[in-house]
Amino acid sequence: MSTNYLRSFIESVSDVPAELERWFRGMRELDERAHGLQVQLEADCQQQLRLAAEQQQHGNKRAKATGDMDSGPTLPTQPGNEPVDLDQRIEDTTAELLKLSAEKTNAAQQIYDYVDQHIRKLDKDLKTFDAEIAVERSKLGLPPIEVAGTDAEAKRSRKDGGTPHVMTSEELYQAALAAADASEPTYCYCKRISFGEMIACEHPECLIEWFHFECVGLTAENRPKGKWYCKECRKLMGKK
Repeated sequence: MSTNYLRSFIESVSDVPAELERWFRGMRELDERAHGLQVQLEADCQQQLRLAAEQQQHGNKRAKATGDMDSGPTLPTQPGNEPVDLDQRIEDTTAELLKLSAEKTNAAQQIYDYVDQHIRKLDKDLKTFDAEIAVERSKLGLPPIEVAGTDAEAKRSRKDGGTPHVMTSEELYQAALAAADASEPTYCYCKRISFGEMIACEHPECLIEWFHFECVGLTAENRPKGKWYCKECRKLMGKK
């Protein structure tokens, strides 16, 4: 199953670099457009300030000499010698910059969501994979795995002199349930699926065959070193 998880994850992230490159290229194009508009806006604002200063100076001159024939400051023109409405162009440029800023913010959020989606999928797959490892370890008679938890939890545990958290029987069962499918067989007196440490009855005609440690009163400390038989089979063997 581990190879299936790995193959599935690799396939799911194979297009991530190209997709991120496309997003970042789009953001760079937005930056370039925004930079050009900012340059134009600054130039228009400087020109508007210069015209305002010239108009004020021209007004002062007219106040001193009403006969002055000065026609005032020269207004900027666009192709066709039509005067440019700087106020309107400044307003339009500012609106366009705000629009580009909103597009960049939206693109950044979409990039975040896209990456976060893959991270969440990886976390889910890792949890399922850990659950399957726990099930396989229990079938092999290996002790439960230790879960270190987050970095903060690990640091707090070391600071308090504690030990890493060991999964309880119920936690192992819930993890196994999360990884199991509908056809997963059940075992033991409790009729639950395989989880945690289990032991097999050595009697060839045992009807149950596999048992959870906790259901038959076994622990890692009192694990039998030789052959083990369930109570039903022991009774059967005693009759023989």
